[in-house]
Amino acid sequence: MTLQPVLYSEWTKIWSVRSLVSSLALSVVMLMGFGAFACGAYGDAEAAAADYDPLAIGFWGLNFAQISLAVFAMLSLGGEYEKGTITTSLTAVPHRTRFYLGKLTANAGLALTVALPAAPLTFFLTQGLLGEHGVSLGDPGTVRAVICLILYFPLLTLLCMGLAAMTRSLAATLGLLLPFLFLLSPLSMEVPGLRKVTQFLPDRAGLYAILTSRADPDVLYSPWLGLPIMSAWVAIAVFGGWRALHRRDA
Repeated sequence: MTLQPVLYSEWTKIWSVRSLVSSLALSVVMLMGFGAFACGAYGDAEAAAADYDPLAIGFWGLNFAQISLAVFAMLSLGGEYEKGTITTSLTAVPHRTRFYLGKLTANAGLALTVALPAAPLTFFLTQGLLGEHGVSLGDPGTVRAVICLILYFPLLTLLCMGLAAMTRSLAATLGLLLPFLFLLSPLSMEVPGLRKVTQFLPDRAGLYAILTSRADPDVLYSPWLGLPIMSAWVAIAVFGGWRALHRRDA
């Protein structure tokens, strides 16, 4: 069996599971909705702050959108282990590398597809709401931020799917990753003793590339390096998931 029928099969699975479609759609709604709310409600007040960054408030919704996106990614693979359908899937596609590659490609490709319009639309919407306090694509750091936001969607999807393959449990993956993304990672950035380590975590590195228009002196690398650092974590997770899929029984 070639990769094409595997991709078609995975594409069919995604669209036949309502929770997958709704969680992916919700990530776009959160990205745009929370960003627009933040700009409309707090834009003027934030603009008066010394550390004001229009990208940080414009893409504020990403802090919530990434949770829904992570759920989409974990459900797509972890859900198969949870429901026991992984055995059927591997019977239909016994070549595990091809199965894994097909699932990763289909889900990350869909995440990229929705991010391509969502990222620039969010930028123009939120910066328009900020008015004179907003920025345009001609300002420093803005094109980089939009491009990195587009790539953040498929990268986070791959990271979560790799972790789901390693744990082979939807509950374990959700229980570990969601508190990490929503609580532990952002809170640890506020602890001076942990900040130098936390800034190299995958979500922090990715968000740093997106939410800043200029370099932060407290961060040890430039915003341009944020996504490569995240990509290194993604590669480790994807490889770990591949190894787990090959070494363990379904």
